[in-house]
Amino acid sequence: MDFKKLAELILEENRKVLDRIDLKEVDRLIEEIDKAKTIQLYAMGRMGLSMRGFTMRLKHMGYDAYIVYDTITPCIGKGDLLLNLCGMTNVEMNIVKLSKEAGATIGVLSPHPENEIGQLADFTVRVPGQFFGDPSEVKSIQPMCTILEQSMFLFTDIITMMIIEKNHIDIDKMHKRHTNLEGLLKPFAK
Repeated sequence: MDFKKLAELILEENRKVLDRIDLKEVDRLIEEIDKAKTIQLYAMGRMGLSMRGFTMRLKHMGYDAYIVYDTITPCIGKGDLLLNLCGMTNVEMNIVKLSKEAGATIGVLSPHPENEIGQLADFTVRVPGQFFGDPSEVKSIQPMCTILEQSMFLFTDIITMMIIEKNHIDIDKMHKRHTNLEGLLKPFAK
């Protein structure tokens, strides 16, 4: 297949995943983010790239957000929010259980929120990208979980945009929270 055809198919796969996300679950996610004292996020592998990007944007918007296991991440407890992106491994299960025992609110964004990790959560968002190849997932021509990783990145960027609009977040203030050690050649786009 040529580049244009692959691009068309991959964009369509992402559209299908995003179209199947429940808007009530989106509203709950934003509500929980807004009321959390701190937000701690965890994901593994390539899914972790989506999670890191979302954590960065939460910081830029002024939220007290951290990545689980980073050396500067504080203890988690009552009033805090753990967001787990994927919710499919024993490692994630342990983090969810420990966070729950500490009194944190648990949110799981996953293609299978019906699993044991999702059942431990206070709320879930089904992001139905391919993982196991089950009928409940959006099937992909891409290898392994690529569509889930891509759509999770897009999903969290859309959530960022919704939070910016809902809370009237000043983009200039976001720019000022971004690192200034990169030595940009000119300012970010507004």
